[in-house]
Amino acid sequence: TSAVERLACCRTLSDAGRLAATLAPIGGSVIVAVDGTIGLIDGHGRMVDGGTGLVDCAALAALVKVAGDASGHVDLHRLLAATAGAGVRDGLSATATWLAAGAVEGATVSFAGGPRGSWLPSPAATMLAAAWQTTAAAQTASALTPAVAEVTGRFGLALADLAPAVPTRDLAGERMVVLVGTDSAGRALAAEIVSRLTARACEVIALPLTSSSDVLAGIAAAEALGPVRHLVLAAPWSAGEDWVTARESAVNAGYFACQRFLAARTRAGDSSRSTLTAVTGLGGDFGVGGQIGSVVGGAYAGLCKNLAREYSDVQIRVADFAPAAPVADVAARVIAEVESAGPVEVGWQGASRRTVVAVAGVPRAAAPLAGLAKGSVWLVTGGARGVTAACARALGAKHGLNLVLVGSTRPLPIQETWLTLDEAGLKALKSQVMLDAKARGGDPRRAWRDVEKSIEIASGLAKFRAAGVIARYEACDLADGAAVRQLVGRIEREVGPIRGIVHGAGWESACKFEKKTAEGLEATIGPKCIGLEHVVAAVDPRHLESVVAFGSTSGRLGGLGQADYSLANDMLAKIIGRLRSGRRSLRATVFHWHAWDEVGMASRPESRFVLEQFGMKFMPLAEGVGRFMTEIEAGLPEAEVLVTEPVFCLDTLSTTVSHAHAAAPAAPAGSCGSLVAAVEKAGRVTNVAMVLDPTTDRFLLEHLQHGRPLLPAVMGLELLAQATIAAGVGQRVEEIRDFIVERPIGFPTDQPREVRIDIEDAAAGQVSARGWTLVRGSHGREADVPRVHVSATVLVGAAEPIAEPLDEMPLPFNPMIYQDNAPLWHGPGFRTLSGLFLDRSGGWGRLTAPDPDAIAKPRGAGGWTVPVAMLDGAIVACAVYSFILFRKRVEVPLRFDRLRITGQAATKEKCTVRLWFRSQDLRESIYDFVIYGDDGRALVALDGLHLAIVSPERSKPS
Repeated sequence: TSAVERLACCRTLSDAGRLAATLAPIGGSVIVAVDGTIGLIDGHGRMVDGGTGLVDCAALAALVKVAGDASGHVDLHRLLAATAGAGVRDGLSATATWLAAGAVEGATVSFAGGPRGSWLPSPAATMLAAAWQTTAAAQTASALTPAVAEVTGRFGLALADLAPAVPTRDLAGERMVVLVGTDSAGRALAAEIVSRLTARACEVIALPLTSSSDVLAGIAAAEALGPVRHLVLAAPWSAGEDWVTARESAVNAGYFACQRFLAARTRAGDSSRSTLTAVTGLGGDFGVGGQIGSVVGGAYAGLCKNLAREYSDVQIRVADFAPAAPVADVAARVIAEVESAGPVEVGWQGASRRTVVAVAGVPRAAAPLAGLAKGSVWLVTGGARGVTAACARALGAKHGLNLVLVGSTRPLPIQETWLTLDEAGLKALKSQVMLDAKARGGDPRRAWRDVEKSIEIASGLAKFRAAGVIARYEACDLADGAAVRQLVGRIEREVGPIRGIVHGAGWESACKFEKKTAEGLEATIGPKCIGLEHVVAAVDPRHLESVVAFGSTSGRLGGLGQADYSLANDMLAKIIGRLRSGRRSLRATVFHWHAWDEVGMASRPESRFVLEQFGMKFMPLAEGVGRFMTEIEAGLPEAEVLVTEPVFCLDTLSTTVSHAHAAAPAAPAGSCGSLVAAVEKAGRVTNVAMVLDPTTDRFLLEHLQHGRPLLPAVMGLELLAQATIAAGVGQRVEEIRDFIVERPIGFPTDQPREVRIDIEDAAAGQVSARGWTLVRGSHGREADVPRVHVSATVLVGAAEPIAEPLDEMPLPFNPMIYQDNAPLWHGPGFRTLSGLFLDRSGGWGRLTAPDPDAIAKPRGAGGWTVPVAMLDGAIVACAVYSFILFRKRVEVPLRFDRLRITGQAATKEKCTVRLWFRSQDLRESIYDFVIYGDDGRALVALDGLHLAIVSPERSKPS
């Protein structure tokens, strides 16, 4: 095999050809495959082009090299199978001696086989590793270099000032349960809260936070005497440090109290009048400054951020204070938060009221980690597979670390041939394993799951070996403190002192909060939070320097159906923060990771489907590994690092909501809205002129079709409404019928366009309205022929009330992302739709009411009637329904049968649109929808929204 070994080190076919000529006679045929091209070398050392397939080759020819593409990236298993068909490895090994080598994920890898088994001797493996080291190093460097089109950004955490708390609700006559700590500080806070609320004529039931059963019984008893619409969890503020042994009272009881409370509010139908407030002691800044009291506060902060997504009608708040803050101040400000609107996270330091925001930036340089010295021992939890393994492999390969991989699975003995099975082979193995298990009376699915995990672990360890990384695997239940201490002690004796920890262990299973169980909560916090506490406590503090933990954006931003997972991940972040500032003063960082591509929990098919439907992009493995390496090599300068798409850092949960609900505005007769330029009367017809400027009007600049301004259909409604009032035929417009978009109004040049609206009496309380422009000539000159763009019947006076109630949404919202590269682009002012949940009936959407002036600039929204941005968001929700459920149909508004406006949302109010799918044919889809305020009041109803399939004629503006 000497010729085979030497040829395997060649980088190109040309190199192999030149070398082969010097090796002749070889004594057999040799196949060399590089970059997908195959060369055939005969016994005389002559090479001929073999194309891209293994055909007409000598039966005993040696396949010596299957390399990657020009950049070194390759899946060797896939390339081998694609090159020679299914079963290539088994087939080749039966008839030939072969070798495949290359670089994968920044590490050298090789496979070898033959009739007598694997033949690659250790010296040859060393030679291969050296030959491919340049490619592997270049690959790792590439992973560390920010790509041109990175999916994610890197964000640190900071504080932003908030406006003073302004009461928007009266607690007089309300009933509230306060869950209090049993320590002296907790009892003092409870007494102060009860005293102050009693003075406000609010009935308060104080319950000690002891066990789940006691707390649930207390809440049930209170609810039996009348609705309890307010829950305050005051106990976390004074929680102790030893939360692990006290977690039944510190975490579990409060978690299930929230579950029982929210279920009761949902049944009672009074969610919009209810509040849930947690009081934490993370320093008044949610740990950003590093002075963390009890990490239990992180659990409730994460929980509240998730619940705010699942129960958007309930005001959910977590108020954070320093543990030493005066009890009277804490009580007063907690009550102020219950009474006022604001973001989910509100921190108080003295008189400063602030919230947490994400700030983009590169890591600050810190002193390098001594624990990156070659040969240092690092403990890696999370097993030998997945995201953590990929990061650990890159870290170990670059710095020569000695890794101990810890997972929950105890691998079964497996056959080496199982590691190279193709899809058909794995399917056959699965069938055999399940049949054998059934014959033994065991669980077939569990039997295969155990074998599958064992194969994955063995395959993962093979990757570490191929990368030249020293790694061993240990099985351990991290939630078992004694087992962890025993394992760590053995590692320190057998391997050496542990210098660093990469903590990636975790478990997640999404479902609605009301279906969460105690077993699921324990399974979630066990490996992630309890496990880290056990590991850090067990490692010798004289040597441990750094801890890197893998969290999730669900902990920082809240998740979907992930109440327990959000709780665990934000608690994990506060444990990391405490490690930095506590006795240990460790270099410690938690990553709030975006959804990973290729590996990880979010890459599961059921998770990908939901996330991809709403525009979420997945972070490539190389990008995530690169961010991991960059942060470690910068010295872990920050406690919390958020890695996600920039669009998710707009912090849609942390917006101030005003509950000063307004009725539909009335305008004095004959008054002019800001769009009106002139009014002329001619008999029964009043002509209202409006001049629209594509260079200044925000509603045009933020609504572009193929890069040019296009008047939104909803703005056509506003034009007709303002013209009707300006004509003096009524004081307000609350209902418009039979609105038709005859032809869109476009702006091919930057010249302003005059739109004229003809208002004519049609019947008692009704007028006919038509909007038209003069036809443009070929060079922008106007012809004499008017062209109608929009028309409708406008009703003057009050609209019929909207009777349709808002029904319950079965699951939380999925994120809605407006695409920046869409043919029809919406700017920030129109991006009111932030979440969607669709089902067979239609669906629900989350809308946030913008400042009316946002799209009315520079004119201002004086005299405006139609909530155009909210209405546009609701129409987008219907269009998304058509796109997702009906084979990517692209549709635009054509006709509104009946629009009613009975109320106005306050700026930044969280609203819900309920849409119903009515019918569809080859030309159009028809929907109804109602927009509701955050208290469930109906604001806008549109019956008969006709969305037409986009055609060249329909989409062409004039």
